[in-house]
Amino acid sequence: MKCLKSLSILASIFIVGANAQISTQEWEKVKEKYTKNIENFNKLATTMNNSSKYDNIEMWDENKVYANPGNVVKFEQDGKYGVFANSWWTKGDKPSFTDSYGVWKIVARLDANNSVLKMKDVIEYWDSNIAYKGGSIVKYKIDGQEHCFKAKYWTKGNKPIITGGNSGVPEWKSPWSVDENACNTDDQAVFEDNITIGKTTIEKPPVKDVSETNATEDTTVDNSPVVPPVIPAPTPEPKEKPDPLTPITKLPSSGYQFLRTITKKNWDWLFPLRYGKYNALGAVNNKPPIAKEDGTTDVFSLQNFTNAVLIYNSWAQKHNYKQFLNEGTKRQQAEEFLVFWAKSSRETSGSWATAKEPWIETNEDGTKVWKGGLYWVEELGFSTNKDGTSPAVSYIDTSSKYKPYPKRSYHGRGIIQLSWNYNYGAFSAWLYDNGILSNVIKKRDTLLEYPNLVKDNGTLSILSGIWFWMTPQGPKPSSHDVIYGDVYNVSTKTQEMGLPPRNDNGNYYTEQGDTNDEAVFAYRIGTVIDIVNGGIECNKAAGWHYGPLQRVSYYNAYAKYFNQEYPDLNSVIIHDAVDVWNLKVSDSSPENLKLSTCYSLKSYFGW
Repeated sequence: MKCLKSLSILASIFIVGANAQISTQEWEKVKEKYTKNIENFNKLATTMNNSSKYDNIEMWDENKVYANPGNVVKFEQDGKYGVFANSWWTKGDKPSFTDSYGVWKIVARLDANNSVLKMKDVIEYWDSNIAYKGGSIVKYKIDGQEHCFKAKYWTKGNKPIITGGNSGVPEWKSPWSVDENACNTDDQAVFEDNITIGKTTIEKPPVKDVSETNATEDTTVDNSPVVPPVIPAPTPEPKEKPDPLTPITKLPSSGYQFLRTITKKNWDWLFPLRYGKYNALGAVNNKPPIAKEDGTTDVFSLQNFTNAVLIYNSWAQKHNYKQFLNEGTKRQQAEEFLVFWAKSSRETSGSWATAKEPWIETNEDGTKVWKGGLYWVEELGFSTNKDGTSPAVSYIDTSSKYKPYPKRSYHGRGIIQLSWNYNYGAFSAWLYDNGILSNVIKKRDTLLEYPNLVKDNGTLSILSGIWFWMTPQGPKPSSHDVIYGDVYNVSTKTQEMGLPPRNDNGNYYTEQGDTNDEAVFAYRIGTVIDIVNGGIECNKAAGWHYGPLQRVSYYNAYAKYFNQEYPDLNSVIIHDAVDVWNLKVSDSSPENLKLSTCYSLKSYFGW
């Protein structure tokens, strides 16, 4: 079987790290986990070697707990048959023939008689509803002729088109490239990369730490390595528990020109239906037992927001880093506040297109304002118990150095919908290493054990958003630097930090520092969207995805309100992008609308 061609690959995932002593007890746990994975593989290997029909593999059971990675099951749906292996703890998560990112990874495609199919017999036609990762193969008809396409990088909704050569279409116009031979291979439909395979013994290294790593095979269109969206911890792991950070507890007499003007009235206008705030006209998150009339459950209050700002800036001041909402002019601070909350309102919105008041209000000028920001602070379809566990578990990367805890789900939580164990782990490590919220973060992996804190602790949740906003990620600059015009160069290659290039050969509107230019500021807003979720929402995605439109609509609605409340602000309004909540962008849309929704900008991952 093709799946058995290498029994030594797993050895490469154990990398020896310097300067750390691993105890006998810790080593035994590592060895036990390794041995279990080897045993699971050997069962699979024996079965596949002795029976080409997979007769000895059990069917997937929705009521069974698959506690360890490496369980192998058969699954059938809509006339398709396959063998799957799980990547982490799971119960009830159904295997999928199209989802590459779920807990179950496909090992082999079968026919009704349990025989392995050939690759050319399992390749299907492109589907606009499927998210394809780099390397995916699809069929697609153009002018009645069938072609075979290979994805260069992650894509969803982008129709395959023929590029390069005599087509007259530049190759960067599409995430797909023609690969006619890929659909005609007689290779068996077996995917050894989706299961863990390796040698049968493991020796303890002397006075070393053991960590796991998996090198990604994904590359960008220019063949440079993809930088994964992992937010780095700003400081190394300390040898001893750090001293608690003593934050500023109230706004100082100088600075914070915009923040000190914000009132509870302003805050309640922005977020009248926020999670935990009692509102008789709201829904379940605004009523007992979640929300109480006495205000004790209002975890996303203006005071908690102010606390989070002062905590972050106390740390930033200590290390001579840039501060949030405390640089530049009053208008620049206002614009940073407005874009920050426009982004976060989209992440947490409880409003919907046909909603009535109080979920959507109409201004005197006839424009609409969605009022559901901060209503959802945990991703829909997921829930968390008080002990940190979750009934449904997802968003787990076992290759990360920030190891997941059993039965913990790292789905979206908080004002930015923090997701994946590597981001929870990096954020938790940053907090612990710097003594931030030491009464809550008592060890380096607190948030890996109790990810629910990102939802339940308002100050911590808002702080996660500020941390994300202020931290550069690989080629992506910080949103703070983009809004202030501290980063204004356009990237010329995938790994170069800067603003994203355009996908339509249009003009670049950039300048350093403060700006009154709508096009320049529209470009900055579009870049922030690209930083937050560019792989899904940018590069013409606004032609079908409402996320970018809602983000810029939130910004304009909020900016118009604060400009009226405080006439000295004069925050930039993107007039082409006012009240575009449910519009669809196209090539013929106004320039500033295409810029501010990042429709005309390439995505940071997959240029």
